[in-house]
Amino acid sequence: MKLGVLSQWFDPETGPAALPGVFSREFMAAGHEVSVLTGFPNYPNGEIYPGFRQRLRHRSNVDGIDLTRVPLYASHNSSAIRRIANYTSFAASATLLSRGALAGVDAMWVYNSPVTIGLPLRWHSHGGGVPYFLHVQDVWPDSLIESGMFPGGAVGKIADNVIRRMVRAAERRATVVGVISQGVRELILERNPRLDPAKIVYVPNPTDETLFVPAPELRRQGFSELDQDHFTLMYMGAIGDVQGLETLLDAAQILMGSAPHVRFELVGDGIARDRLEREAAIRQLDNVVFRGRVAKDDVPAVMASSDAQLVSLADSPFLRLTTPSKISSILASEIPVIGAIAGDGAATLLASGAAFVVDPGDGEALADAVERMARLSTSDRERMGRRGREFYEENFSAAAAAEKIVSSLRGSMHGDK
Repeated sequence: MKLGVLSQWFDPETGPAALPGVFSREFMAAGHEVSVLTGFPNYPNGEIYPGFRQRLRHRSNVDGIDLTRVPLYASHNSSAIRRIANYTSFAASATLLSRGALAGVDAMWVYNSPVTIGLPLRWHSHGGGVPYFLHVQDVWPDSLIESGMFPGGAVGKIADNVIRRMVRAAERRATVVGVISQGVRELILERNPRLDPAKIVYVPNPTDETLFVPAPELRRQGFSELDQDHFTLMYMGAIGDVQGLETLLDAAQILMGSAPHVRFELVGDGIARDRLEREAAIRQLDNVVFRGRVAKDDVPAVMASSDAQLVSLADSPFLRLTTPSKISSILASEIPVIGAIAGDGAATLLASGAAFVVDPGDGEALADAVERMARLSTSDRERMGRRGREFYEENFSAAAAAEKIVSSLRGSMHGDK
């Protein structure tokens, strides 16, 4: 099968933006031809990556993948206007400047975030004539509302109505709608009652398995090591408002005197980093370290230098439907987890057997969980990590997810429900 991949994000972007590359390589490994239409890499800092120069259209072949990049307005900060410009500029370029990028494909896989992907999707699918798998990554307009970037008043009401119409149209035209958490399935059916429930399938996000290998192996090979004098809880990823990382500062303050061997590290960048650093300085939290962003290839070794990883989200009805993509990466890395999270993400962590989970926003509960994890022996934490890796392989592997996407497309294309 000749598959098209439509996504604003692609390698070498990190975090959730790495997923289109993961799926593209899995499709290739399964024997499919793959053509990708994407933008120039700028996530998560909103700056074009070194080694890339924007142009009207750039076509290349990367490891057998036919890759077309089109320009966009690079931004990923707290400005609503700039973020919207980022989304809409790619939508326009991917529609107007992408001639031939996805020509002749039998079907498409679409990374469904942001919602503006609907414009080039309609163009390249010929209004739904080309079968496509719509992989829902974020619920819109809820994602914008949750980030605080959604306008209020009459403008907000109009924008809400327009976005909801766009979402329903893309879902109705889709051959298959993929969801990464079970709660999102129910929400989609509630909001789009005309949608056939049989075409919604659960396909959780995998991670890049060539990159995220078991941490104990990296330590044994000398690529990383644990600090024997400290227990290190690390947060790795985007540092934004929705991550609710104020709770980490609360826990650090609680433990600063009673557990001086416990250290908190934040690795990454985002719109909330400066604010959190200032707050940590005001509180004089000498047990909190901000390490900044690291190169994608260095992420596994940096993660392996931690005793446990933190998954954190603020609490809201919308975020309870979210399963952060970093969960897959952590479980595949064979590292135990502390989750300050609720809903679908919390259920996944608990089912893995690799995590302690507390309510989001509860600094005391997080501090207790950190102390509990720190009191475990190294071998006990390693056992937790192994359970997480086994859970990943059974439920989240990239090969299984890619096969489910292709088989669900084929079944629907042939009328086999």
